[in-house]
Amino acid sequence: MVDLKNVKFSYSDEDLILKDSSISLDSNKITVILGKNGIGKTTLLSLIDGFLTCDSGLVTKEKDSVFIYDNPYLYEYLTGEEYIELIKSINKKEMLPSIDKFIQELELTKDMSKLISSYSLGMKHKLALLTALILNYDLYLIDEPLAALDPDMQNFMISFFKKMRNNQKTLIISTHMLNVAYVLADEIVIFKDLKLKKFKNDFKSYEEFENFVINSLRVQID
Repeated sequence: MVDLKNVKFSYSDEDLILKDSSISLDSNKITVILGKNGIGKTTLLSLIDGFLTCDSGLVTKEKDSVFIYDNPYLYEYLTGEEYIELIKSINKKEMLPSIDKFIQELELTKDMSKLISSYSLGMKHKLALLTALILNYDLYLIDEPLAALDPDMQNFMISFFKKMRNNQKTLIISTHMLNVAYVLADEIVIFKDLKLKKFKNDFKSYEEFENFVINSLRVQID
């Protein structure tokens, strides 16, 4: 469970992101945050992670979290194998004893010996996810994970995220891609006017879902 109670956050007097906003996000579900570009979706994830501190109010979570950015920062002069070994050597968090299963599931077996600098963005996302999985986090905060990926990679990651949820992981994902949100989310959060509102994704069709989100955000589309 993640709880925000009467949260206010601003970068300056002129740049207010949240004002007296409260919401509860359930564990073992995929929650997708939807909002206009620049509304503060990444900021919200940073507040939940603890990287940022709210001006007032309270943010609490039951589980340790890991934040996976839209363009993961990795040591590109290392191979995938060397990067994982480095993470193992410097991290004090209890790790899973075997990672071979995750490497196979993420289809990284042939790529672990390659330099990270040669990886596509999709492969970098996979490696960042692999790192979080072997560190055995329960709460995953994932910022725009699919925006720059090709359709095949998008479908792969959607399926893998659902598998994580089925294995009792909690995922909070920001995206502006409505088609992705529709197939992925158990719940959606509409971020608008400095407030957060949660809705169950029980829409009967993508058209119904799309119309609801667009009307909620008052986004004009061509």
